[in-house]
Amino acid sequence: MKDIFDRENEISLLKNSLDSPLIVIMGLRRTGKTSLVRSVLNEEKVTYIFLDMRRFENKEYIVYKDFIQVLEKEINRIVKKNRDLISHLQIRGVQIMGISVNFSWGRDKVELSDIFSSLNDWGEEKGKTVYIVIDEAQELIKLKGYNVLYSIAYAFDNLKKLNFIITGSEVRVKDKFLKLQDEESPLFGRTHIEINIKPFDKETAIRFLEEGFREQRINFEDKERVYDILGGNPGWLTYFGYVYIKTKDEEKAIVNTKKYAKKLLSREFCNFLKEGGRDKRRYVKVIETCKEGCRWKDIKNSLEALEGREINDGTVRDIVNNLLEYSFLIKEDKEYIIADKLLGEISDLRC
Repeated sequence: MKDIFDRENEISLLKNSLDSPLIVIMGLRRTGKTSLVRSVLNEEKVTYIFLDMRRFENKEYIVYKDFIQVLEKEINRIVKKNRDLISHLQIRGVQIMGISVNFSWGRDKVELSDIFSSLNDWGEEKGKTVYIVIDEAQELIKLKGYNVLYSIAYAFDNLKKLNFIITGSEVRVKDKFLKLQDEESPLFGRTHIEINIKPFDKETAIRFLEEGFREQRINFEDKERVYDILGGNPGWLTYFGYVYIKTKDEEKAIVNTKKYAKKLLSREFCNFLKEGGRDKRRYVKVIETCKEGCRWKDIKNSLEALEGREINDGTVRDIVNNLLEYSFLIKEDKEYIIADKLLGEISDLRC
């Protein structure tokens, strides 16, 4: 677990929860959710299928074909190491081609529940649990014409050798995708384990940089300054360390990290705006208003100043809730704060 810094509690909770049929890991992008899952599962030497939904973040919608092709690729990766799995995949909609499989997504499409059942049967035969990891699962909200939750619910209730680990941003993955508290959701009322991954606080970020540079035998003094500029997102701190080790130039490393971070954040924010056909001016104004923290009244006043007219409370509420849902804002002690401070430095969004 040497690649996971200061996540002892989260590591322990995940390890101790691996017998749970449903684990939900929540946190902002680049805080280490994926690394945590992969590191624990690899250390425990379990069989897992990793479905990376980040590939769909630039799409306005996806269809069953998109999802099933990701699953096909991952199962073929497993089949290469476990050729006896092939015999369990002789089901409707699956074509066996030597030591690989092809999933049909047309008229005779393979059913997700049948795939899950086949994996479960193989797990029972081998005496082990198979884990399905759906990373950044909130992207599946875009899936049209097919609801994967019914298949997950079926597996939860009937397939004892198949467990699920779902990762994503808190509001969207828990309330919008899984809908665990929605009586209409197939997963309503199902017991599950929740693990929250947060950005580093100042003390932890400084220790993270300190230990990283110590491993490289580098004496780096400006750790606090780096935190003050970049914040506590482990992804940005790691990138800074990488550039600094290559260049030995602190300013260059900071500039390059900010450029890299802003590029990713801009892309994610633009996708957010396009996905909902949202008013760019309004949302950018809210981000600017909340750079140093703000209250609901501050947001309403800033939007009204922007447009020179009164804006009703419902409109303001929708804007704020959308930003919270997509984890661009977080709420602490009745104040709204930008989840990633570097987002507040993006003034020229070209989207």
